[in-house]
Amino acid sequence: MRAQRNWFNRQGGGTQTLVVLGGIGLAVGLHFLLWGEVIPAVGALVGRVPVLSTVVGWLYGGGAVMAWGVYAVNRATANPAVRKRLLTTAWAWTPIALACFPSDYADSTALPTDYWAGVYASAYGVIIVPLAGIVISLLSALLVKLFPRLGDVDGGWLGWAWIGYSVLLLVWASTLLRT
Repeated sequence: MRAQRNWFNRQGGGTQTLVVLGGIGLAVGLHFLLWGEVIPAVGALVGRVPVLSTVVGWLYGGGAVMAWGVYAVNRATANPAVRKRLLTTAWAWTPIALACFPSDYADSTALPTDYWAGVYASAYGVIIVPLAGIVISLLSALLVKLFPRLGDVDGGWLGWAWIGYSVLLLVWASTLLRT
């Protein structure tokens, strides 16, 4: 029995093109909406508490990496409904992380230094996710070679590596822009 094709793959080429172009337009509009209205308001709200300001700034990109790590940890053991909700959360958080990437438009926004530190640490962390993925994969291959029993585990430890990477971004945010 063949697996059902998803909705996007059942559409014609023109519809697929329009959906992709609409998604790009939505992402660009979301970027300007977030940096024009939402992020300055949130920055003003949390700006008086440096730790909270840093964490909230980190949430955009760091939260997306964390969501994917939590999904990877629970993928093999969670029931299908929970797994679907975790995957939906991770996919929903990813465009937010990309839309919150600071651009020239965003640089003109006045935000507390701690908030900017969180934003930049998470943005740089999202940019280097491919490199981090290569490093994590190489380290996991080395660990499986050194400890063969890790290869028998469901792979949740790889999700913990992504969660650790996300926390490392938060630690980096707490030290960034402090000089």
